[in-house]
Amino acid sequence: MIRISELRLPVLAGEGEIRRKAASLLRVREDKIRDFTILRRSIDARKRGMEIRFSYTVLLSLKDGGEERLLKRLGNPRISLSEQKSYRIPALPERISGKSREEYFSEYGNRPRIVGFGPAGMFAGLLLARMGACPVIYERGGPVEEREKAVLSLWKDGRPDPSSNPQFGEGGAGTFSDGKLNTLVKDPDGRSRFVLSEFVRAGAPEEILIDGKPHIGTDLLLDIVRRIREEILSLGGEIRFHSQYHFREEESSPLILAIGHSARDSYRELLELGLSMRPKDFAMGFRIQHPQALIDRVLYGEISEEMRKALGPGAYKLSFTNSSGRALYSFCMCPGGYVINASSEEGRLCVNGMSCHGRDSGTANSAIVMAIRKEDYGDGRDPMSGILLQRELEERCFRLCGGRIPMQRYGAFRDAVSEERGERDALPERLRDGEREPMSPSFRGLFSEADLSTIFRFGEDSPYRSLNCFNALFIEGMESFSRRIPGFNREDAVLCALESRTSSPIRIPRDEDFHSNLRFLYPCGEGAGYAGGIMSAAMDGMKTAEALSADYCAGRIPWKSYREIL
Repeated sequence: MIRISELRLPVLAGEGEIRRKAASLLRVREDKIRDFTILRRSIDARKRGMEIRFSYTVLLSLKDGGEERLLKRLGNPRISLSEQKSYRIPALPERISGKSREEYFSEYGNRPRIVGFGPAGMFAGLLLARMGACPVIYERGGPVEEREKAVLSLWKDGRPDPSSNPQFGEGGAGTFSDGKLNTLVKDPDGRSRFVLSEFVRAGAPEEILIDGKPHIGTDLLLDIVRRIREEILSLGGEIRFHSQYHFREEESSPLILAIGHSARDSYRELLELGLSMRPKDFAMGFRIQHPQALIDRVLYGEISEEMRKALGPGAYKLSFTNSSGRALYSFCMCPGGYVINASSEEGRLCVNGMSCHGRDSGTANSAIVMAIRKEDYGDGRDPMSGILLQRELEERCFRLCGGRIPMQRYGAFRDAVSEERGERDALPERLRDGEREPMSPSFRGLFSEADLSTIFRFGEDSPYRSLNCFNALFIEGMESFSRRIPGFNREDAVLCALESRTSSPIRIPRDEDFHSNLRFLYPCGEGAGYAGGIMSAAMDGMKTAEALSADYCAGRIPWKSYREIL
């Protein structure tokens, strides 16, 4: 097969034009092309003032063969030979422990267990179910039908259900988010394509198979995860909702640990059991809201409504590092989305970004977060120290507005920080752009104005005093970002606190076979520190199911023989 990358065409070009462009580049007639497939499509808007185009990667073959000779003659680095690898689910052995596979997994005590039904647990469960292993899945939250009601209740009254909320429940934290499916993970074995294809089978739009930044949206994800659940059940799997798993030292069957980054009580229980854990870097900060029209105008320029619809709402990715090496960056950007109350614990408050499939709220939001180093919150001896920091700041946010989302205009935040530092006269000149788009924030949940400059403020005797740099870094970063997106630092941009659940502050070490220091436990996904988003978590869940399959095939399960190998 021939792979052509960076095939640039007008945004409104159809598949016929893409084929013709490919044929022209290969210097062959169009009717010589067969098996034409678009692999990827991304927006090419790198140069302002230049016409925005789509950049395609395509895969094709020639009816008469001779691909290798053709490529040697062309000598174009954008054209190469490629083998499109399809993912294949591993097979379990026909006999396990002297019994047929079907007989072995018909016994309840032999069935593999999965704790957590987010993307990692869901795709580990899907693979094991298709292997015939009949997994038993434990999920502390409810199915999406119940979970949606609990989340709506949180947004109405500000009180989270500790078991079923934006963090816990079927589909995991990603369900009540933008549903972004980006991944930077190298994928030579086709797992990414498999995950996307399974989402499409379950009802996601087919364009996610080719979009460079695919997204589904919360409104569609609710039905999609339900359909994946139904398939797991139809294959003999079992899902126990409203069941928080309690771990034991002696387990009778393998356990895939697919908890999310907010399962703080489970971390504590596992630590006391003797599971090895380490603190890791993570990030915290605020969410910021801008008019989506501002972002579109800066990224796309003046374009027709037809082109705007084809391109979709614009998205950005920004980063800044100050002279001391502190990093501030955008995270989980939600075009046309909402800032939501994403709390999971009473008396504590955190936020996240969410979009529906249409991304039509009129408001863009993104987390603007500072990298938090391990040395910022502890000496490395207590793996739970990062969680203690998260909780302290979430409690501050809760108290600021009595459980409502604390928000503040950027100009007011900048004034408060500058006044505290005695630098009011040094403030940059305010934007006075009469053509600015109006700013109307979009929330899911109750909110109130507050002074956000107090959140990252610690006394000299505090173990977190190194984080006092946050406010100044945030302002410095905002001014830097505005040079790339003019108007990003506008006074009426809306800041919201606290974005604290960007990733797990804990990593659970595992070896190359995905084993932890507890022989029965396979850690995976975002909660174990090996993923960051829906796609990478789903792919890590698949890898963990594959590792478990390899242990069955090698005779390391049941655990008696496994212990002998250890």
